[in-house]
Amino acid sequence: MSTLRDIGEFGLIDHVTRTLRRTPGVVEGTGDDCAVLRFGNALLLATCDASIEGIHFRRDWASPRDIGWKAAAGAISDIAAMGGEVRYVLASVACPADSDSTDIEEICAGIADAVESCGAALVGGDMTGSQAVIGIDISVLGEAVDGRYLTRAGALPGDAVAVTGFPGLAAAGLLALQRGIDAALLIQAHLRPVPRLAEGRWLVNHPGVHAMIDLSDGLLQDLGHIAERSKAGINVDSDLVPLGPALNGFDSILCEPLECLALSGGEDYELAIALDPALAPAICHEFAEKFGSPLTVVGTVESGWCGVRLDGQEPGHRGFNHFGPA
Repeated sequence: MSTLRDIGEFGLIDHVTRTLRRTPGVVEGTGDDCAVLRFGNALLLATCDASIEGIHFRRDWASPRDIGWKAAAGAISDIAAMGGEVRYVLASVACPADSDSTDIEEICAGIADAVESCGAALVGGDMTGSQAVIGIDISVLGEAVDGRYLTRAGALPGDAVAVTGFPGLAAAGLLALQRGIDAALLIQAHLRPVPRLAEGRWLVNHPGVHAMIDLSDGLLQDLGHIAERSKAGINVDSDLVPLGPALNGFDSILCEPLECLALSGGEDYELAIALDPALAPAICHEFAEKFGSPLTVVGTVESGWCGVRLDGQEPGHRGFNHFGPA
C-alpha cells in the first residue's frame, strides 16, 4: 500500500487529476495556478486554497485577523500568478463548537480585509463544525482581462528566469516566530503577505514574458512546476538570487543560511517568470521604476532535460511539499 507520505502532495494531485474529463468550456484545467473557464465572452479564472490550523497557522503566533488575511491572500495570489483581476471570493470556515465566537468573527473580518484590499467582493461561503482545529477554505473567481493570461507552460529554451522582490522573507518571519526573535518586518511578511496583483497584470501585458507562477512553496519548488509544465530545464544561479535588506545580519541570529531561505522558503507570494532574454534588462528596469522593488534575473531555461537545478546540480531541498519530506 502506498501512503500519502510515499507519493507526496504533487504525486497525489497527479493521481487524482489524470483521468478528469474536460468539457468544452474549460480552456485550462488542472495543473496551473487557476483554471481558465470560458463564460460568454469572458475568460474566468477560478481557484481555491485551504488553510489548516497547525499546518498553515498557529493561534499563539497570529491574531485571528492575521489568520483570515493570510488565508485569503494565499488564494488571491493564484489570480496574480495568471496576471488576472480578482472579482469575487467565497470563504468556508470550519471550527470547533467551543471556539471563541469573537475570534471566528475576527478571522472572517481578516478575510474581508484582504478581499476588499484588492477591490473584490466577499459574496458568501459556508460555516461548519470541526472536531479539533480551525480550517479555512477560500474560493476565488477572477478574470483574464482582454483575454490575456499567463500559465506555467510557456517557458522557452534560452529564456531568462526572474523573480520579483525578495524571496525568503516570509520563511525568515516564521523562524523568528518559532524562536521568539523580535523581527517586525520579517514577521509581517509571514503574517500579512501581499498578493502581487498589480505586478502580475503589468507582466501579463508584456509579450516578452512567457510563463509565470507565484511563490507559495519556495523558489526552487515553484520553478520546478514551470519546468515540468514547459517540458524544459531551469538552472538557478545561487549568486543571482536577491536577499532582502530586512535579512541583513539575521543569518547569525536565525542560525539559518539566508540563501536557503531565499531558495526554498515558502509563502512569499512573489512572482517568478520566464522571459525573452533580449528584453529582460528593459523589463526588469521598467518593473523596478514602476513598483519600487526589483525584478531580478536568477537563472535560465535550458533544453535537453527537464526539472530544476541549482548551479547545475540537483538541489538537496526545494521547498514545502504536503505529505512528503519538508
